[in-house]
Amino acid sequence: MNHATDGEQSMALETLYPIREVSRLTGVNPITLRAWERRYGLLVPHRTDSGHRLYSQRDIERVQAITSWIAKGVAVSKVASIIDRDELEAPQPAVSPEPPSALEQWQGALDEALHAFDLSLLERRYEQMLAAMPLASALTGVLLPLLQRQRRGGASALLLDGMLRGRLLQRCGHREDGRPTVLLVNLQGTEVEVEALSTAALVAEAQVNVGFLSAMPDAASVLMAAEQSACQLLVLFSEGPLESSMLQRQLVMLNQHLDCDLALAGGCCALQSDVLAATGVHRLGVLGADLGSRVQLLLAGQLDS
Repeated sequence: MNHATDGEQSMALETLYPIREVSRLTGVNPITLRAWERRYGLLVPHRTDSGHRLYSQRDIERVQAITSWIAKGVAVSKVASIIDRDELEAPQPAVSPEPPSALEQWQGALDEALHAFDLSLLERRYEQMLAAMPLASALTGVLLPLLQRQRRGGASALLLDGMLRGRLLQRCGHREDGRPTVLLVNLQGTEVEVEALSTAALVAEAQVNVGFLSAMPDAASVLMAAEQSACQLLVLFSEGPLESSMLQRQLVMLNQHLDCDLALAGGCCALQSDVLAATGVHRLGVLGADLGSRVQLLLAGQLDS
């Protein structure tokens, strides 16, 4: 007679989640979760007899830790060693709960305005937050995580989305004579437009004038736009992996015919680091505090990527 091991009994009692539920809870799409598992060994989900992935609460917490480190600019290939080291060195949890961090407090303050559907209060608290912290910290630590949660239901997501688009477009629209021009193209359209605008706003902090294309036309049109804007740098933004046509044809065409530097930004830099390294295209990385400085280094011909 076979007896289940302690590990099997524990697994049977533990709540396990399908990949679509993990995606809903963390904001990370299933394609990315599978890539983290296959390419980098960041996740080891349970498997059903039919091969479907099931994730534990610990797996969900690990996904949240991964996204946090990537948001800080750490390459996805290096995240596993950092997380595993932190788990080994982590102290035992305190008996009393930790007080909310400053970022959590700001999320709560904005959440309160959203639940009241009070645009004036939302904008006032947005301005107060930016007076208290850098834009990069506000975006990565408060605004984008809050927007991802709000997107899962309710009109309040539209209120936050609209306010953010307006404020970020305003930042990107600021122009000063004598500054270099950077043209940023969003490869994924409306799905991640706020994330693309966030990237453009941080690029603008590199003391450059930013042009923003909300969607990717054909490569010939992008070449024309780059030429007419006289930009010194063309940035292509994508949170997800680039399609094969972009990797095999359009990037090559742009690299050959552009009179300016070409770079990629967003999650694709981490998800396809090895493939993109082979193309020779510069990688600015994910949204983070160092994005502006990386743009400055690239424009000065000193970025090693």
